[in-house]
Amino acid sequence: MRIGIEGKVLTPKIGGIGRYAINLVKALLSISAEEYPDMEFVIFTAPQTDQSVLDGFGAVSCDRFRGIKSTLLRSSFFLPAGLVLEQIDVFHGLDQAGIPFFFKKGKYVVTLHDVVALILPETFPLKHRLVSQVALSVIRRQADLVVVSSESAKEDTVRYLGVERERITVIPDGVEERFQPLGDPVRSEAVRQKYGIPPEYILFLGVLQPRKNILTLLQAFSVLIAEKLDHGLKLVIAGESGWGLADMRKTVSSLGLQGHVVFPGFIEDEDLPDLYRGAHLFVYPSLYEGFGLPILEAMACGTPVITSNMSSMPEVAGDAAVLVDPRDPKGLVSAMASVLADEALREKLRQKGIARARGFSWDAVAQKTLEVYASLGGPKTWS
Repeated sequence: MRIGIEGKVLTPKIGGIGRYAINLVKALLSISAEEYPDMEFVIFTAPQTDQSVLDGFGAVSCDRFRGIKSTLLRSSFFLPAGLVLEQIDVFHGLDQAGIPFFFKKGKYVVTLHDVVALILPETFPLKHRLVSQVALSVIRRQADLVVVSSESAKEDTVRYLGVERERITVIPDGVEERFQPLGDPVRSEAVRQKYGIPPEYILFLGVLQPRKNILTLLQAFSVLIAEKLDHGLKLVIAGESGWGLADMRKTVSSLGLQGHVVFPGFIEDEDLPDLYRGAHLFVYPSLYEGFGLPILEAMACGTPVITSNMSSMPEVAGDAAVLVDPRDPKGLVSAMASVLADEALREKLRQKGIARARGFSWDAVAQKTLEVYASLGGPKTWS
């Protein structure tokens, strides 16, 4: 049984989706060698694929069309041709644009991280909305099975995309073992200096775009400062610039938060655990998530978490975080003030978060994904 993997998102440079893809494929190759020895894996590389990641896998790769930069050409013509040439039985696209647009040979699995472009279209630029709608329509038409990471995402996929429930499987994301409460203080200090991060801070981490609700976080933080409830902490808003960054900077200026808020930009993958560990509090007031991996990573590092009570986030957080209505700035202020002022509460959240994070592993994700492949049937006869 030959399994094809779309490799265009195998890069840590794209944040959570990249980390999902890298960790899943690494675990798939490790577990399948012993438990599913009849499965052969072929990774279809693209211009975005990080070669250093592939070198660590030791997997077979198809580089026939690696130089094709156009996603439209790749997914319409070249990728389908590659599936035939490599005699692929099951092909897995690791993001919403990961499977061929028109061609169908064998079985297609796609990981759908969210359908937020359909739920909150106003939070995306027009071009992004249009591209997402086309990609999602391909999933509805082409995918034999859709993998989502939460029950919330499953319900949204049924409601907004019209995919039948029997075609959807829920497989929660995992957390890497390197996300631990204890780290090297020397390295942590080096990471802090590298990004210009202050010694004492509250952290947000994610792509800087409107649905992450950063403007509300800024408003809440300004109230904390005005009421002297900030305990001298700075607010670090870390992550790759998406769209709407200009509005965020304007808000910082209008609220008089210059000198109180730091935008360090994209954080390299290897520096993430130290960034989480150094924070007094991790605040993630997103309006929508298909899963919310940063919540889990922060918990694993022993950092108290405040997050939203919407979409998938309560599923991920359980009772190990403080949940708030992200549309209510006053509620967010109250939650932040309470956690910062209460050492016992912070310790309780810390211990509960560490324990909860232990229940999520990439080996478990890979095991369930391998079962998905096996369920789609054995190898076809190629001629």
